[in-house]
Amino acid sequence: MLLSIIVPFYNAEACIERCLNSLVNQNLNTDNYEIILINDGSTDNGLHVIEAFKKKHHNINIYSQANHGLGATRNIGITLAKGEYIYFIDADDYLAFNTLDVILNCQIKFDLDVLGFLSLPTYKLDLFNSKTKQLTKDIEVLKGTDFLIKNKHHDLGACWYLIKRSFLLNTGFKFVEGKFFEDVVFTFNIFLRSKRAAFLPIDAHRYVETQTSITNNDNPEHLKKIIEDYTSLIYSLNVLIEEVLKENDSNASTIIKNIEFKRSVNIYFMFYKIIKSNISVKRINDLLKAFNKINVYPLNNFIGDQYFHRKFKITVFIFNHKYLFFLLLYPLRFFYKLGLIKLL
Repeated sequence: MLLSIIVPFYNAEACIERCLNSLVNQNLNTDNYEIILINDGSTDNGLHVIEAFKKKHHNINIYSQANHGLGATRNIGITLAKGEYIYFIDADDYLAFNTLDVILNCQIKFDLDVLGFLSLPTYKLDLFNSKTKQLTKDIEVLKGTDFLIKNKHHDLGACWYLIKRSFLLNTGFKFVEGKFFEDVVFTFNIFLRSKRAAFLPIDAHRYVETQTSITNNDNPEHLKKIIEDYTSLIYSLNVLIEEVLKENDSNASTIIKNIEFKRSVNIYFMFYKIIKSNISVKRINDLLKAFNKINVYPLNNFIGDQYFHRKFKITVFIFNHKYLFFLLLYPLRFFYKLGLIKLL
């Protein structure tokens, strides 16, 4: 078995068939790859959709469990996988047809621990044709830390990479459980340990942006949970920086700057969740004081080559001056609820 595709799903009745359709329409022998579907306590009819689909495809395996969350479900998928390589994809995303064979062949040819590829954020649900018509014959194989340095702005989502299973098992790394953004530290760790990593510029993955996604859900309790998990992620990235320092890698300072940048990006977008939420000024003030104590706030390395537009400069200025932010907070919340302003 060459490849295991791990697909956690929860109440995915509306989208799971599209995802599966994209996974079976690949130039791969069905004996060479398996699709592991893990039902994470769904309460809709998604499981029935999948069972009907499975009757036509012998390489699909279904597992059901009580709801544990995405991180825990991906970890279970790792233990179930039999393939030499592992790929994680979310149930609401999909792949362009006939791209996985190119990715897998590249991974095998260059004996890579990790291989990244292109992902397209989209609202469209039918972009099954890849825009990549021809690939260059050579790719640059790098040590994982060098990959991080060269690809500072590359996404850390797990769906952007194919990973060698033996490498993953040897590192012992797992996804954080019970938290959103569970793949950020996981992916950083993978690259910090990888000896052979590369990027293949093939247009393969579709990241579907929906109004009901985790990041767009404006339910007060959900927003509170997201803010808590952003906070947890910030502290985890600080721990990661300490671990990089202990390694005495020659590239440590550059890698740390990369992590610090990602940390600032997450704090920046957390502010938008704070505006959308109903958490009190006192709670926000306590949070910002705690961030200040660990030297992650105010944001001092966010504006740069990726976030340089005037709107980012203005909003960072407001976020970095907390009393100004507090002054504007309730008017912003009022205008947002009336639909007069849009927030990221």
